Amino acid sequence: MKLYYLPTSIAALMLLGLPSPSTAAEPKLRGAVYLQSDSNIQETSTTSTVEINEVGMDVLVEAFCEAAVSISEAFWKNGGKPHSEDDAYPQAACDAAYEEAVAALTGAYNYPDPVLSKPTLTTAQFTFRPTKEGALSYFIGTDCLLKSGHDGAQFPPGNDGSAFREFGFALANYGAHVGISDCHWTPDSYVIGNNTGVAQGKVIFERTEGTTSVVDKTFSFGVNRSGAVVITGHHSSSEIGAAQSTQYTFDDVEF
Repeated sequence: MKLYYLPTSIAALMLLGLPSPSTAAEPKLRGAVYLQSDSNIQETSTTSTVEINEVGMDVLVEAFCEAAVSISEAFWKNGGKPHSEDDAYPQAACDAAYEEAVAALTGAYNYPDPVLSKPTLTTAQFTFRPTKEGALSYFIGTDCLLKSGHDGAQFPPGNDGSAFREFGFALANYGAHVGISDCHWTPDSYVIGNNTGVAQGKVIFERTEGTTSVVDKTFSFGVNRSGAVVITGHHSSSEIGAAQSTQYTFDDVEF
């Protein structure tokens, strides 16, 4: 197996989302170990059939977890500050977070084609994020996207932060949060298929200040134009406690 090494913390994303070095003149993005072949990562032409199994789906979701931590670390280790402070989003911190986020979204997701993305804490009229710009805005927030994104990367298009602003979930720089320190994927069930797959489960985010957030996730998977297995849909919702539920359960009954 031939290795092409470039230093990064999100190698798994690149592995599943980009063509192998044998089909690309050079890596599209900096920062990955590119493998020419791997038993768990199946790349093919768009006319071939790929079984998308539990292993391949888990690798992509776990890579999403790695990316969330990497984006957060890139921001805070390069001078990022709590959102209430002056100069909370310095250029160096935003540039570092933007680079990690672009690598993650380009490597693991079906962009530039649409992705059926519904993040956890979005509201109308920007609930759904089918474009990479919308996803970047949710990952790193309006301030960093305005500072580090290329022309036309703003979300919504033409936004200057005066009418719409979000903090960025992967920066974890909102409320009392000051970063994401770890992330875990606990799968519940799968649908395996040829050129398609679905997985649902829980993602647990551990915050730098010591809190934990649990979100329910549903991911769909397909094969992109380059023949790589990628995420085509990402639905996220907050875990609901008994007080907010419409169901009634008995604590002393085991199922």
